[in-house]
Amino acid sequence: MPHRNILLVLAGMTVLAPLLRAAEEVVWQKTASTHFIVMHTGDETLAKAVSERAESYYSTIAADLGYTRYQNFWLWDKRVKIMIYPTAAAFATACNAPSWAAGRANAKKHEIASYKQSGEGFLSALLPHEMSHLILADFIGEENIPLWLTEGFAQWEESDRKSIPAMPSSGQRFSLKDLMTMDIRREADRTRVGLFYAQSASVVGFLIKTCGGESFGKFCRTLRDGKPVETALATAFPRDIPSLETLEQKWLKAVTLPPKK
Repeated sequence: MPHRNILLVLAGMTVLAPLLRAAEEVVWQKTASTHFIVMHTGDETLAKAVSERAESYYSTIAADLGYTRYQNFWLWDKRVKIMIYPTAAAFATACNAPSWAAGRANAKKHEIASYKQSGEGFLSALLPHEMSHLILADFIGEENIPLWLTEGFAQWEESDRKSIPAMPSSGQRFSLKDLMTMDIRREADRTRVGLFYAQSASVVGFLIKTCGGESFGKFCRTLRDGKPVETALATAFPRDIPSLETLEQKWLKAVTLPPKK
């Protein structure tokens, strides 16, 4: 009898499994714009807000890359999908994302995924952040993007960014040579992770604000061609920042906070 009961339970689970999966499936609705398709579960107001912000960020991000022709990309069947899942759990399951993740960009799928959230955080920070990853991947090619550059650029493009992030006058700081060769994804120390992201955003912001989008775009295009950072600096900023050493000196002078009295 126990064996028979186990078989009945297993058979019942086999029958119910497809029904449970069907119940969990997201029923998508679509809101399309020039460069984006927002997939949502019925919140048209949110979808329109996401679409409008995405189009606005599209222009500002391209401008910081000095890429005025970028409006010719992400059209028609090349439009980027923005998936807004109904809950954090649905997003995490569908995207195989860790519990702390709020969004994810997939350059191969041309897709950004997140979930319905309260507040302004998604629209003002996460959305431009993930868009920046995709645009930079298209612009340079994923295999040629240094981690410090893609993460620093994505943070810089968050809409609440007003000025270059400052650095303390003393304390822990990575040399730029170390920063540009680090894979912080393998780092367990949260302090070092936070410093990596803050410093990356500061260096990228300094390059864009000091030298302008056109020169920064040239820097990125040189990296796209497979050249090292030193060559890209000398090519894009021959007068102002011809070397990594010069970049470090000028960046620190511009962003270091005065010591506390």
